[in-house]
Amino acid sequence: MMYFLKQIGFLGIMLLSVFGYSQSKAKSYIIEGNEYYQKGKFDNAEVAYKKATMEDPTSVKANYNLGNALFQQKRYKESIAHYKRSAEVSKTNNDKHLAYHNLGNAFMQEKDYQNAVDNYKQALRNDPKDDATRYNYALAKKMLEKEREKQKDQNNKDNKDQNKQDQNNQQKQQQQQNKQNQQNQNNQKQNQNQNQSQQQQSDQQKQQNQGGNPKAGGENGNNKGQGNNQSPEIKQGNNGDGKEQDNAKNNLGDGLLKALQNQEAKTQRKIIQQKAEKQRTTTSKDW
Repeated sequence: MMYFLKQIGFLGIMLLSVFGYSQSKAKSYIIEGNEYYQKGKFDNAEVAYKKATMEDPTSVKANYNLGNALFQQKRYKESIAHYKRSAEVSKTNNDKHLAYHNLGNAFMQEKDYQNAVDNYKQALRNDPKDDATRYNYALAKKMLEKEREKQKDQNNKDNKDQNKQDQNNQQKQQQQQNKQNQQNQNNQKQNQNQNQSQQQQSDQQKQQNQGGNPKAGGENGNNKGQGNNQSPEIKQGNNGDGKEQDNAKNNLGDGLLKALQNQEAKTQRKIIQQKAEKQRTTTSKDW
């Protein structure tokens, strides 16, 4: 990519009037710098131009040519500062045009096409007929349009990538949510099964407490059966020979016999008492 770099300060310097010793020294350093610059010794030229700016900070040619020396060393950002200074202190349209033109060149090298366009435009305001500036201005505008199109495409691509990433994240979150919901359902079902199992066990325990079976007797039927329901009947022990049942029957017979005997004795006493009362009644009548 070709740019037109303009240079000033090599002709007519010695014809300028001298306004003091410092300005005279500044001009001497500018002449020295120009000699190095024409020989391609841009680093030596830089040193000389810097000395000139130290002697006369408002020197248009010292600042401008220092910007050129830095530009030739590809130190574009540093050159921009001195081109700007030269444009600020310039008094003529020609000097302003040169400073803005090379400012545009420096911004082009930095790929800052918007600033390049703006500075070429400033250069054309000071010299509308300069072909080199018009060419660089058109080139900067074309590069700026390409950059904007590229940026637009990049933004579209970034937006698509971001949308895709958002969709992936949303799907991943949905999958995680579904997995969590399924886990919650499984846990809930497991809890319900546990509760049902506990309820069944509780119901079975209540049934056993309300109508439980009598406890088994000891070996050979020697221990009495024990149950929750009170009953006069004595149950036969498990694995016994039935002796307790026989004993119970004998005891029951003895009890019935005693009861009959007692009832018979009561009846006899009642009969005797009735006879005695009848006899007393008869005796009283005889009287």
